[in-house]
Amino acid sequence: MKFGIDIGHNCPPHDVGATGIQQEDTLTKAVGTKLIQKLKAAGHTVVDCTPTSASNVNDSLRQRTNKANANNVNVFVSIHFNKFNAIASGTEIFAISNTSKGIAKSVLKEIIKLGFKDRGVKNTGFFVLKNTQMPAILIECCFCDAKVDMDRFDAEKMAEAIKDGLIGESDEDETKPDKSYILEITTKTLLKPSTEQASELPKNSLFDIEPGKYPVLDVRFEENHYWVKWPDKSKGNRNEHFVYAGHSKVIEKP
Repeated sequence: MKFGIDIGHNCPPHDVGATGIQQEDTLTKAVGTKLIQKLKAAGHTVVDCTPTSASNVNDSLRQRTNKANANNVNVFVSIHFNKFNAIASGTEIFAISNTSKGIAKSVLKEIIKLGFKDRGVKNTGFFVLKNTQMPAILIECCFCDAKVDMDRFDAEKMAEAIKDGLIGESDEDETKPDKSYILEITTKTLLKPSTEQASELPKNSLFDIEPGKYPVLDVRFEENHYWVKWPDKSKGNRNEHFVYAGHSKVIEKP
């Protein structure tokens, strides 16, 4: 099988990872490098889809998906580490097709055997998932700002778990749901339909979100964005948007 491995971020100065107890770029590099070695040792072909330079974040993302597509890889895997509030912890994997979700469940099953909290398989249309022509998953291995995760984390074991999940059979058991959160916006801020840079999105797809409380669908905080359900249909039929949350706080639902 031919795998496309995307070592998240690691493309300075425009595309760098989150800063926590450990730097995301360092963690993804360690896991991704070991994963590539392990898949090759198991007899598989591996294409490293990580770019070495890019003009901006979107260019970095496009290079990753373009390389996977050009090389006709069978499965695309993007390695990341999460960041939130130094309390949230665990592993979650993003996938948007049924095939991808099956692969994601298999990988998640192996990672949680290491002791990480099961945050589930989630359906979010990240750029690398929408623009790859093959089954694709984005793994948030654990939280780089959570002591419980960083104390448990071992790059060798994480890479081995991901490898086992990828080359083994997927598990169709349902994963556990995550906790629910409310995002309290305290100052008018920006609402947009994706995690792509606002300066590169159509102006009619962007609008302000007024202060208030909004249901959080995804607490992924890597780039200071929350995925929220937006109730105002006068702005269009899209009811799920990303908020740049510079002036806000997250409240866990009782």
